[in-house]
Amino acid sequence: MKKAYAIGLAAFLAASPAMAQVVIGGGDNDAARHEQRAQQDRMEAHHDQAEAQRDAAMGNYSGAAREQAEARQEWRDAHHQQRDAERDSSGFHVDIGH
Repeated sequence: MKKAYAIGLAAFLAASPAMAQVVIGGGDNDAARHEQRAQQDRMEAHHDQAEAQRDAAMGNYSGAAREQAEARQEWRDAHHQQRDAERDSSGFHVDIGH
């Protein structure tokens, strides 16, 4: 069985020079850490959005715009962390890139 695995790996490596980069791994198994960070980012986004609404209600429109931009960035960060958590929870991923 080990011989078949070694032959298969050798064949894969022989065919892979046409690809610029192939990374095969099990992930860093930090799904819980990524999920926690995503939750924190979502909470910060809600806080920034509430600040933006308060600023706008008081007539501070530049402050509201700044807070709203921060809220959007926090939502993007949360989405990124959520994708990382989903990838890590799968236990295996293959990245093929150039």
